[in-house]
Amino acid sequence: MKKELIYIKHQAFNTAYIEIVKNSSNSDDGFVRPMKYHHAPEKLKKFTSYVQYFHWSNELYVASSKLITILREIYDKAEIAKSAWYNSRDGLHTRLSEYKQFKISLSDLYDDISEFQNCMLATDISEKQAQIEALSDQVRLLGTLENKIIETCNGKLHEINSSRITVTNLSIALIALFISILSVFCSGR
Repeated sequence: MKKELIYIKHQAFNTAYIEIVKNSSNSDDGFVRPMKYHHAPEKLKKFTSYVQYFHWSNELYVASSKLITILREIYDKAEIAKSAWYNSRDGLHTRLSEYKQFKISLSDLYDDISEFQNCMLATDISEKQAQIEALSDQVRLLGTLENKIIETCNGKLHEINSSRITVTNLSIALIALFISILSVFCSGR
């Protein structure tokens, strides 16, 4: 399975930066403070109004929405996977492998959202809570989906293993019973 990166660290910021470089304006004191929280303070100097932060926030939201869609698909596939003793565990292991492919993207996105929130809080923008809260909701949803995928796959893998052990124990018990009955009949002759 090919490893595909959906999101790489600082992707949303860099995309927003490219957008606002074209419309550069003078910096304001309220936009100097966030530079100490950012990985590239020189680039952040171009972010001098709510509009630039809004672009950055939108890029983060789009990336998180894409990852949410992908994780929902993985979860849906894990949810419909069968967990009877005769079913293969490969499908569930595949779902876990699919999830692990996006772990780097998720980690980078979480870091970038945190960085955005720290920078946004340090600005003089008065209506910042909506952007911060929207991204916090996305992070919560992503975390919930991650947990649901892992719990569902692990639960179903446990069911398969438990039912296989039960079938094996039942088979051993039936063989022992057959041998016992056979030995009783053979000793009676």
